[in-house]
This record gives sequence, structure tokens and C-alpha cells, in this order.
Amino acid sequence: MKKHDIIFGPVNSRRLGRSLGIDPIMRNICCQDCIYCEAGKTEILTTKRDEYVPLDSIISELDKVLKDSPELDYITFSGLGEPTLNLNIGGVIAHLKKNYPQYPVCVLTNGMLLGDPQVQQDIAGADLVIPSLDASNAEEFSLVNRPGDEMDFDTFVAGLAQFTHIFKGKIYLELFIVPGINDSAESIARFADIIRVMRLDKIQLNALDRPGTENNIVISSSENAARFSAVLSAFAQVEFVGRGN
Repeated sequence: MKKHDIIFGPVNSRRLGRSLGIDPIMRNICCQDCIYCEAGKTEILTTKRDEYVPLDSIISELDKVLKDSPELDYITFSGLGEPTLNLNIGGVIAHLKKNYPQYPVCVLTNGMLLGDPQVQQDIAGADLVIPSLDASNAEEFSLVNRPGDEMDFDTFVAGLAQFTHIFKGKIYLELFIVPGINDSAESIARFADIIRVMRLDKIQLNALDRPGTENNIVISSSENAARFSAVLSAFAQVEFVGRGN
């Protein structure tokens, strides 16, 4: 299928099958500047929601692609920036559910804004949300996710935990393992304490399989992921979606 400016794919996702992507930001604008991000360094670090890409533009591109009823497993909000920063995400989801109800909708998010009641309302119609949790404390948060100064770790975790009990669809929590930073026994124990209060359908352990923002990240092995799984499987199904899986 032809690649569009806003709509891309479908791509064969190891997690979601045949997935059509929606990029509602179109630039590297995000709440974090994660060291592993395949989109590259964040240009604008912000938690401010805005239109970014007009609702009509997104819907127009979607309608062009979906008019032929392609075979898809998911329609997924992802792309260069943080999808929930777009004020129109709720309108796009509503359009999809009204006009293309045969397609499940997924939102990939760093989770920073999930404590915002308006964001919770905007993405309530999605079928699946995959937020990220890559740090077990503020120090790891600063090293791995590199958020803006206005967002602290405790606020982020509290908002994420709250969202898991409000959202009615499926939630897969993604945890990116960065050896030497967030994979100590102490880190894993802290992750367990954070996750035990969440309502999750699955925990997906991830590892680098393509260049990130920084070039010194060590690739985590399946054996290392097994250390996480041994502890976190008490709270939800755990799978390793990293390299070679």
C-alpha cells in the first residue's frame, strides 16, 4: 500500500500483526527523549497538548486508505512523537469506531499523559493501549526516558496506575530493558512494587533491535528478560518481544 504523510503501512508488527499506523504529530515532539527511541532525538520536549495535525487531515487520509477495506489486525496511533499530545486523537478514534468498527484501535504511548482526565476520556474508545514503563525510580527515569522538568516520576507512575483501573479495554505494559541501568535485582523488585497495583492484561519486555538515540545501549538477552519474567509474571502474562523473538 502507498505510504501517506499521516498514515503509514500497513507494517507487519511483531506485537500487533498487520498494523496500519497513524502519526498524529508528524514531528519529533514528545514528553520524553528516550535513549532507545528509533525515531531519533526529540526536537521539542513538552507535555502541552495541541492540534499538531488537523483532525480533517487525519480523517481524509484515513478514509482514502480504508475505502478499499484492507485486511488489518490493528489501526495504531504511533509515529514520530507522542500520540496523546494531539488534541484530536479522541475525534479520530470516534471516527474509526463509527465508520470502521471492524478494525481494533491501539494507542502506543509513553504514558506520561495518562493521568490527565481529558486524555483518559479521549482514548477511552480504543481497544488496546500500550504504555511504557522503563524506570523503577526517578534516577532511572532521568537516565532512560529523559523527561521534561515539569514531570516527576511519582506523578507519572501514579497517573499510569490510575489509568489502568479506569480504561475498559486491554492494556499491555511495555518495559524496555536497558542493561546496566534498569535491570538490577533491586530495579526488578521496584518494578514489581509499582506494577502490582496496576490492572494489566500483559507485560511486554522489550530490548534494542535497531539503532536508538544513543549508540551505547547494550542489547538485553532473553536470559536477562527471564529474570524480569520470573518476578513480574505474578501480576500479568509476560512475554519478551525483543530481538530474535
